[in-house]
Amino acid sequence: MGTYRKRLQGEAGYVSFVPAPLGSLEVDTSCLEGLIKEAENAIARLDTAASSMTEAEVSEIIRKEAGDSCRLAAGKYFSPFGLSVTLDEKEDEEQVEATHLAEAIAYAVEALEALPISGRLLKNAHYLMCRSPRYEKKYPGEFRTSPVWLGKEGCTLKDASFIPPTDEDMTDAFSELEKFINMESDLNPLVRAALVHYQFEVIHPFIDANGRTGRLLNTLFLLENRIIRKPVLRWSHILWKYSDRYYAELQRVHETGKYDDWIRFFLLSMKEAVEGSDLFSSVIKYL
Repeated sequence: MGTYRKRLQGEAGYVSFVPAPLGSLEVDTSCLEGLIKEAENAIARLDTAASSMTEAEVSEIIRKEAGDSCRLAAGKYFSPFGLSVTLDEKEDEEQVEATHLAEAIAYAVEALEALPISGRLLKNAHYLMCRSPRYEKKYPGEFRTSPVWLGKEGCTLKDASFIPPTDEDMTDAFSELEKFINMESDLNPLVRAALVHYQFEVIHPFIDANGRTGRLLNTLFLLENRIIRKPVLRWSHILWKYSDRYYAELQRVHETGKYDDWIRFFLLSMKEAVEGSDLFSSVIKYL
């Protein structure tokens, strides 16, 4: 499991989290074999149906996914490790951000034909999704060089409830994540996708928009591994629906070092993204 590192001394001191490299994990998924197969079959059916979709129809799905991802990131929600945060976003600003995110998704999907999944690709996409004025001082398109922290509104680094890796720990952790994403592995691709999403969120490499970038990363990983051939899985819709549990399951991993419950939730959310009653009619409309 991950460890903690003490930073600075005295009154300025704090403790940041250092996640375990994914390549070092031994994950037993024997109890999840049935669910893995169900999720694979559901996604395969969606992929087959999506093969006849036009570019305009795929673009509409991307637009809806972007809207759901922004909705998940806006308003009152639980931060990536279960801590309540409130953001007051105006509706027109949300629409602009959803448009920018849709453009970032479209860019990243096309760029994947020439670039591997990498920091470079994610930075480019992050820059495109963070073009509104409120990101001007948050270094769009750049990994952070200073600590970020999560906690109650108004908390400081000193009294934060969770501090992602900082300095060289963040750089090393992301480098290990890149290796894991692009390495050959006998581990089931959907299980790997679950691990990749958790790891990206716990590293928290940007000042802001880590959730949106992490959900885009999931789409790219599924495409790169031929789990889907077109970006038509509206995963953010399901995560928004179960946002409390989504963030709680992420939190549970870094607290316990156990990935089982998170992987189970990830697989169930993938399956419901295809078959869930709230989304099914929307999927059918565009298939």
